[in-house]
Amino acid sequence: MDGRFAVGSDFFPKAGYDYQLVLTRILEYAARIRPRDEIVYRNLYRGNYARLYERCRRLSKALVTLGVGRHTRVTVFEWNTHRFLELYFAVPCMGAILHLGNPLLAPDQIAYAINHAEAEVLILNRDFIPLIQAISGKLQTVRQYVVMADDGRVPETNLRPVAEYEELLGSATADYDYPELDENTVATICYTTGTTGDPKGAYFTHRQAVLHTLTWANFFQGFLGERGIDPRRDFFIHLVPMFHAHSWGIPYIATYLCTKQVYPGRFDPKVFLELVKTEKRPGQRAYAASVATMLNAICYHPEVDHYREYLKGVTYVVGGTALPKGLASKARELGMEAVAGWGMTETFPVVGVSFLKPHMFDWPEEKKLDFLVRTGVPFPLVEQRVVDSGGRDVPKDGKTYGEIVLRAPWLTGGYVKEPEKSKELWRGGWLHTGDIATIDEEDSLLIVDRDKDVIKSGGEWISTLILEDILSMHSKVQEVAVIAARSERWGERPIAVVVPKKEFRDGISEDELKEYMKEHVETGRILKWWIPEKFLFVDEIPKTSTGKFNKKVLRPLYWDVLEK
Repeated sequence: MDGRFAVGSDFFPKAGYDYQLVLTRILEYAARIRPRDEIVYRNLYRGNYARLYERCRRLSKALVTLGVGRHTRVTVFEWNTHRFLELYFAVPCMGAILHLGNPLLAPDQIAYAINHAEAEVLILNRDFIPLIQAISGKLQTVRQYVVMADDGRVPETNLRPVAEYEELLGSATADYDYPELDENTVATICYTTGTTGDPKGAYFTHRQAVLHTLTWANFFQGFLGERGIDPRRDFFIHLVPMFHAHSWGIPYIATYLCTKQVYPGRFDPKVFLELVKTEKRPGQRAYAASVATMLNAICYHPEVDHYREYLKGVTYVVGGTALPKGLASKARELGMEAVAGWGMTETFPVVGVSFLKPHMFDWPEEKKLDFLVRTGVPFPLVEQRVVDSGGRDVPKDGKTYGEIVLRAPWLTGGYVKEPEKSKELWRGGWLHTGDIATIDEEDSLLIVDRDKDVIKSGGEWISTLILEDILSMHSKVQEVAVIAARSERWGERPIAVVVPKKEFRDGISEDELKEYMKEHVETGRILKWWIPEKFLFVDEIPKTSTGKFNKKVLRPLYWDVLEK
């Protein structure tokens, strides 16, 4: 490059302020522009953005007294509360690193992640004291514990030294000034759930967090059309666990937009319904997001019919798992709009959401629904490809399978202390997701399976997600997970684990569901040999810590069911 035309040369002299994209900008903006807009935690706390900023500065100053400084790792185990929102900002804005601890992992995985991150301070909800006490002897780097409790009381514990969160804030003044940080300073670490081997820590910088926030917020305002958010009026109810993948970035987005935020604590469908009833005014829209199983719990709650009038105007983004068409239809019947989105721990996580393009506005409602339950269209600034095993792009025909690979400015640069795994993740200069998908002419993805979940039968692939989507539309099915079972002849064959709707527990049969599947063979959606070999009826399907079907548990349970 000709140095004469470089920024900083005489031709293009550089004298401006080198503005850094850091999370502090978002926090300070909300406090300055919309100081009185509310932040609510159940019926236990009602604050605003001015108070959020004040409490964040108190918290940061208090953490300094505990020895927290630049790059110190702080692990947090907490439900969805205003306190966790404070930690989302207070820790990274002071130059420390927030490790989002997942309390629903196996104890040994939790200990591994804390040690691997070399966390020095562990902040936890009182509910998790027994869990942390049980592994405290294995924690090698933690030197200070802080306990959070709704009533401010810390029970007897052998964790030492220990402080109480509100007392800690009360001991500090709010005259803390956040430092000037480089935007490439690491802000957060999220560990994968470790389905294969030890969890891996994906790390993210302030710049990545801010760019993800700006793009996500742009989607909510500009791409949802008539369902888009009006920040002056509408609000978010935070359902995605805040310890999981930045709660999909929604706490940062809501703060950037200065909208009202409602935190429900630990997920409970009845609490969600009550909060919609008490917090949503006529004409307002509420926005929520979660995995499909949580939306299912809301839609099929025994008292949901009492809340129909309040659910009108709720937009619900489902990610982490496929959005079954049957569930989307049920949500629509209740007055909600459900759309699919997707991402993964390594992508902060959101990289795409289903939304209607202008030429689709006049489509029949059923056709619109079919498009909205697809995995999604990429956000601005996201480059996505679907490639075969040789790295070549598959046709955009909506039929050919390949792996999704990505580039975007907020994808993790790699895994903490794992250079070889980082190179493998980013081989060829693209982040490899492990998601198997098709892509159509609209650039809309349909994830048909995870690489580890797709069924390989007689040398051909069968999509478990497509089978689950079809079965979800049956009037007697509430939930269904499709997995592989051993077959001497074919290697693997699909089987379906079904939770019937309560009123049909004794009125559903395997033959009935097989006949139903044949209807979809006739329409060409599936091939005849895709029909599951066996249907197993259960009261509950095991879930992962993030609410997905735990196929890692299901597969060994039923692996030999066809051989018996």
